[in-house]
Amino acid sequence: MPPREVNVYTSNWQATGVNVSVPQYMLTVRFQWIDQAGASHEGTRTVLFPNVLAQLPAVYVAERMTEMLLAYARQALGVDE
Repeated sequence: MPPREVNVYTSNWQATGVNVSVPQYMLTVRFQWIDQAGASHEGTRTVLFPNVLAQLPAVYVAERMTEMLLAYARQALGVDE
């Protein structure tokens, strides 16, 4: 019987570098937005993953990683499909 509840705890998040020598993934991201004057804009950028994570605040990365680890644990333990 799968568990009913799963908890994941992370701690000691630290920035230990700024890049990975050989990024595992490369993707193109297209951004679309509307500015305060109502004008629409679009921009495209190539992103290297996981290197792009170094550009995000560590707290944000830690929160998202914890969410992903919890989702992974729940699936691996059979709580969620």
